[in-house]
Amino acid sequence: MRQHYCFSLLLLFLILITFGCAGSKVQTTNLLAIPMRVASAELAVTVLGIYGQVNEKTLVEEYGWREYIIEIENISRKPLTVRNVKLLRQDGSYVDSASTFEQITAPPDVQAELTGDIAEKAASIAVGQVIPFGGQIFSIFSNTASGTTARAKANAKHDFLLRVLKNVELAPAGKVERSAFLPNISRVKVLVVDFAQEGTTYRMEIPLP
Repeated sequence: MRQHYCFSLLLLFLILITFGCAGSKVQTTNLLAIPMRVASAELAVTVLGIYGQVNEKTLVEEYGWREYIIEIENISRKPLTVRNVKLLRQDGSYVDSASTFEQITAPPDVQAELTGDIAEKAASIAVGQVIPFGGQIFSIFSNTASGTTARAKANAKHDFLLRVLKNVELAPAGKVERSAFLPNISRVKVLVVDFAQEGTTYRMEIPLP
């Protein structure tokens, strides 16, 4: 009887945490100690920050994603276009960034090992069922269903389109701050920025800590 009572209290505690997490955002600090800057003759790229799920500074709603805040500056005398941002893993494979807001509201669809324990997200959903991740307790329910209104989703989708760093054209001396939404995967080697100028495609690599 006592074991059953203790189990009931534990279950109630987990349920309260579940609904508490669903209703508020958890503070997640910038995963970079300092900004990282790499420059070529044409382009300067500065990674200002990397943020995870449930941070007030990011649009990410699924903890399998990270938002990379990136400043892009055209230091050449000709226009250029930043085509894409992706990750290069240590095994030599590339992982693309998200192109739509809907992608970052669901687990990443990549053939790569996700960090932490997020690959074990349960298929069957039950009230009070939780999974451990990164030393904290998260609800088994996706944050996308936590009372988000249709208007809020529409605003988030609009913000995503304004933020995403894909096919951004810059005039000489132009500078923008945009975001690349990338899977939170293990064994990452570098961040890759593909850009084009006068019909020629170039690639810049930024080593990650």
